[in-house]
Amino acid sequence: MKKKFVLFSTLMLLLGIFVTSKNGDNLLGYDMVDKIYYPFVWFLALVPLSLFALTLNDQKHKFWLKFTSVFFVISMFFVYMMPEYGSGIVSIDRELTNWFSAGLYSFISIIYFIVQFIKSKNQITYTKKHIG
Repeated sequence: MKKKFVLFSTLMLLLGIFVTSKNGDNLLGYDMVDKIYYPFVWFLALVPLSLFALTLNDQKHKFWLKFTSVFFVISMFFVYMMPEYGSGIVSIDRELTNWFSAGLYSFISIIYFIVQFIKSKNQITYTKKHIG
């Protein structure tokens, strides 16, 4: 399951690169590409994070996948609720919201991985001290 998610993330990233390229614009049209590229930004973060997630045990990996799904759905809801383009010099629009949510998700995931790594390292140390 872990390796399938890495493969899925990588394939979606490659699809996103194709869709947002000039060929994708010609194939789907600029307006359509502009509307659907927001989820593909997430796969820029998911590919390296899914590689880090390979170190988690199955239970923690499933928790991370559930967290990923919920965070992705909620952030896409907010992204599509934002105006497509802002009118001010510094304005909150879909793209900024999407990059912010993907960055926040990446930060939270990295913290989760670090905490789980420290916990597993401490558990191994504790087991060695009490068994040996």
